[in-house]
This record gives sequence, structure tokens and C-alpha cells, in this order.
Amino acid sequence: MNEAQAKKVIIIGAGIAGLSAGIYAQMNGYQSKIFELHSQPGGLMTAWKRKGYTIDGCIHWLTGSKPGSQLYPLWQEIGLIQQRTLIDPEIFSRVEGKDGQVLNLYTDIAKFEQNLLEIAPEDKKTIREICKAMRVFSRYDMQTGKGLLVRLRNALTALVTMPYFVKWGPKTMKDLGASFTNPFLKRVFSELWYGEMSSLGLLMTMGWLANHAAGYPLGGSMPMALAVEQRYLSLGGQIRYKSRVKKILVEGGKAAGVRLEDGSEERADVVISAADGHATLFEMLEGVAIPETLTAMYQSAPIFPPLVFVGLGVDQTFDDLPAMTGGIAIELEQPIDVVGQPVDRLDVMVYNFDPSLAPRGKTALNVMINTSYQPWKELAEERERYDAEKEKIALAVIQRLDRRFPGLAGKVEMADVATPLTFERYTGNWQGSFEGWLPTPKAMMKPLPKTIPGLDAFYMVGQWVQPGGGLPSGVMTGREVVQMLCKRDGRAFRTSQG
Repeated sequence: MNEAQAKKVIIIGAGIAGLSAGIYAQMNGYQSKIFELHSQPGGLMTAWKRKGYTIDGCIHWLTGSKPGSQLYPLWQEIGLIQQRTLIDPEIFSRVEGKDGQVLNLYTDIAKFEQNLLEIAPEDKKTIREICKAMRVFSRYDMQTGKGLLVRLRNALTALVTMPYFVKWGPKTMKDLGASFTNPFLKRVFSELWYGEMSSLGLLMTMGWLANHAAGYPLGGSMPMALAVEQRYLSLGGQIRYKSRVKKILVEGGKAAGVRLEDGSEERADVVISAADGHATLFEMLEGVAIPETLTAMYQSAPIFPPLVFVGLGVDQTFDDLPAMTGGIAIELEQPIDVVGQPVDRLDVMVYNFDPSLAPRGKTALNVMINTSYQPWKELAEERERYDAEKEKIALAVIQRLDRRFPGLAGKVEMADVATPLTFERYTGNWQGSFEGWLPTPKAMMKPLPKTIPGLDAFYMVGQWVQPGGGLPSGVMTGREVVQMLCKRDGRAFRTSQG
């Protein structure tokens, strides 16, 4: 099909989901154009520079980083993984208790199991059970390719792992923590990520890490975002930056294009939103009947809480600290105050394993603090108070880190604080949430629709249609929607690798 005959596809958002949808659209003969509110690609797969340091706002590990794993060909198709150097750490992350106890999340499950047993021999049964599940999930990744042997292997893998999905899927992280009698491990597992999350998130991630299928890509988020952008452009796609979409045009029950913030309109045969789900449904599609199930979800279903993101540049190398791509959780003896809410733990990424993020002989650090959206929204009405709160938090974080790393306070060369409003401003994400729906047991059982009943030629992709979010949700949903388009148009779905 030549360009004059190609169906026109408008994509809202140049994050990983929008770029992926554009790449697969271009591969399959569609003429696509992406409209992005920011001045750069990546969406939440982002980073920014301050005083020679790079503050990475996204990547800790890349699921499917191992050749032969299910996601690896998709990363190749969108050009994300080529030329990436990946680190597979010995210790993924560490929890340092306020009473001096330390738990290392070794990627070698035998070492992790031994560390747990040393801390809590009284919890031997529980420890054995969760480590067994991790070992099973380390073998879960379905193989790609055709042929009888591949199908048989995948069928056997599914058969072996299904009982573990059934057992652990309904259990939350709070449930997992409650299964321990040791106070430290009870607290650690209840609070390690998010209490309402399904425990599958932790167990499967540890399995992938053990299988070297969740490595950290050196350079972080922005080189990957730029690589995927280049892949899209090389296939003939177009991107318009600083172009916020205000309304999706609907005519005769069909998506017909978009209206931009400047009042101009663009017409298309198909509209795909890779933008924030709430803004898409309740602002851009104003007047279209939204299914009650979706409305109810946005009213009550839990989302990943927004973050206060403190980036630090430190004149120190942290050579004595192992490379931990999942960071360190430091419990605080005395909480710090963040917009009136006590915070008793700091999640710290020490990028001593990625020298590209800092000048030579120095290190970038990120501190992530869960917070609430509304207090920041109210605080922002008075700019001086808003800025003062940010400065107060940065100082408190530096002081607490100085206790853990004596002398650090005097070596800080850069401090930058991003709030939920920062993420909202640059990505449009609802309430500043960085990863959409929290993968609770209930949410994981109910995949969200990518279409709206009664509205033709409209699709949604990204983290707001796939609970759990992350980069995989972007590439998978972008690919799936173009497959749906091809099926509707009677085309064979085709892919190629960059």
C-alpha cells in the first residue's frame, strides 16, 4: 500500500506505548503521526540533567532483558535493546532496619534463602515456600519461536507454574508479611513495595532476576527513549512535540481526529491514545459514554501513589557499596515530615554502578518517597510555600543520608526535588501517578478494554489499560492494538527488527 492510500493514524503521547504503537503501525503500512505535550520522547521513561548529573526517573530493571525470553524480540522490534550494556547484579536491593538488621535480596535464590534463614530460622517453612515459588517463576518465561518443541515446552511451563499463580496471585504483600513471625521480616515484606499489591510482583521479579532476565541497562532511561524514537522516525513516522491534545474529535460514532491546545485540528482514520487514561476518557472524550466499569475503576481502584523524587549529585564514589539496581530501603529511627505526613523509610538508588549518570569520580543518587497528590496541589497555590516544602524535604533527606553515609552532606553538589505536580506537568499522568493501576489481586484478574463500546476507530494503549504498568505494558499493548487494526482491515500483521 503506497503512502497516498495508507490509512492515517493519530497517536496521542510519545511515551513507550505511543512510540511502540507508532512503530508497529508504520511496519504494517499505516501512516502515523504522534502528538506529544512534552519536548522530548519517553513519557515516564524519562531523565533530566542538573549540574552535570543525570536524574533518572524510571528504569531500575528491564523485564525480558535476556535473549530468548518472551519480551526480548519485542525490545528488538522497537529498537530499545540494541547497543545496550546490561548489568545483572548479585544483590538486587537491600533493606536496612532501624534496629541494625539487614536483608539482602540476592538474585541467587539460594543465597537469598540463606540470608532469610539466618535472620529468622523460626520462619523456615514460610521462607522455603516463597523461595520455591521464586525458583518456579525463574523458569516461567515463555520461549519465542515456532515449532512443536517450543509449543510443548511452553505448555509444560504453563502446567508447572499455574498452581503457583493460583496460590500466590490472591495474596497481597501484606498477606505475605503476615505469614512471618519475625518482626523485621513481617515489616519488610508487608512494606517492601506496596501492601495492596499482589505478591506475584515480587516473586516473579525475583525469579526473572535469578534467570538474568531483568537486567539494568547502563545509561538509564533516556538513551532507550531516544533509540525507540529514532526507530519510529526511521520507519517514516512523524512526531509533533509541544503539541497537547485537548479533545478527540468524534463524528457519527467514530473517532475522526484531534483538536490541539492551540485550536488547530488534525484528521485521521484511527485515533490511538497512549496518554493518561483519566484525561483521555473524561476530558478528551468528553460527551462519549464511558462504560460504568471504567468509571467505577477511576473512582475507587488504587493507583501507584505519586512520588516525591529527590535527585542528588554527590562528590563520592561509594566504592564499598555493591551494585544494587533495586536500591536500598533505609528505615528511619525518626520519621521525616512530607507535606504533613510522616515518612519512616527512604528508598535510595545509589548509581555507583552507572558512571554515565555523573561526572567522573562522582555519583548520582535518587531518593523516592511515596506521597499524596492533594496536599501538593493545595500547596502549589502559594509558590513560596511549595518551594519551601521542597527545600525542607531535600535538607531532611540529606541529613538522614549523612547518618548512613557519614560525610555525605558536605559532598552534595546538586539537589533537585520533583513532586507529583512535576510529573503531572511533564507527562499529564493523573494525580502524578508514575505507573498507573496498582496490580492488586483484583486488578490483575480484570484486564481493561482497549476500546470503547459504540466508538469506532478508537483505541487505548499503555499502563492505564494494563494494571502493573512499566515498560512491558507499553510495548505489548502498542503491538496488540496494531494487531487488532490489521485484523479489522484484513491485513497480515508483520514485524521486523531494528
